[in-house]
Amino acid sequence: MIEISVIIPVYNVERYLRRCLDSVCAQDDCVKEIVLVNDGSTDGSLAICNEYADKDKRFKIIDKQNEGISAAIIDGVKASSCEYIGFVDSDDYIEVNMFSELAAVAEKFDADIAVCSYDDADENGNTFGRRDFGIGGDGIYTKTNGRFPFQILPTFADTRYVAGMRWNKIYRRELLLDNIAFKKTDIKMGEDMALIIPVMMSANSIAYTDKCLYHYFQRSNSVVHSYKRTFFYDWKKILCELKNAQDTYCYVHDKFDEAALILLWSNTIKRIRYSRLTRAQKKKEYAFVGNDPYVKELLNRVELRLSFKRRLIFKLLKHKMYGILALI
Repeated sequence: MIEISVIIPVYNVERYLRRCLDSVCAQDDCVKEIVLVNDGSTDGSLAICNEYADKDKRFKIIDKQNEGISAAIIDGVKASSCEYIGFVDSDDYIEVNMFSELAAVAEKFDADIAVCSYDDADENGNTFGRRDFGIGGDGIYTKTNGRFPFQILPTFADTRYVAGMRWNKIYRRELLLDNIAFKKTDIKMGEDMALIIPVMMSANSIAYTDKCLYHYFQRSNSVVHSYKRTFFYDWKKILCELKNAQDTYCYVHDKFDEAALILLWSNTIKRIRYSRLTRAQKKKEYAFVGNDPYVKELLNRVELRLSFKRRLIFKLLKHKMYGILALI
């Protein structure tokens, strides 16, 4: 059986951490190592990490100053030792057989990456919104002619989309260590896209099981009410990383502009819209985004095949109607 190191970045999650760690401790023998990266927590998270390490010899704790989740992930990968690596976010939880199922499918197909379905979970433990990516049942998908037979970046219409989150997958360790994306980075918003999509581009095979094994916790206050201009700068850094990976690994993605606009929506536009900024501040931030040369190029050359609301918002941005944007 494949042996797996599980990496869990930890930052101020004392309320949810035990649930997460209990679900990981319950895994079958394939989980040989659990690396907890305490990223400068100021609550009781580190004490909980130490409590579990005292009970289970598989735990390894890295206690470091806060540098952000990307640095924590990279430090965890470097400290790991098993053939395959998996990730769990410290406020999420998993099925007791998640890693054994992923290990089985990876071993069966000798896959570089193995992926499972996931769903959302609320404060009361209810699950909903299962995501199965629409690519069918268990199987192996190989890269041919420079691409996989499904999208690995979001597009306007493609349902065969294996998203770039890190935590519903296991990876050959060397894929991460050798990848150009796994270096120190200061991306804080959308870090998974910058780290994991390049890894998927470098892989030769991805195995999939449609079993729903990961529970992504949606906090009741998860709607983002703050916006920083660094979110926009992170969007540009992510695109730079993805383009660099495409060139390095000769990956073919013919809808990159669509992906860029969807990521612009999630990293920037949506966050401005739902932020607590005043109308004048929102107008200023929309104008900053809309006047960016690359954003203007994208909006001029891409046909917007989105929902009416999103299409309207992008058209208002394109035509510099920032005051109206700030009202809706």
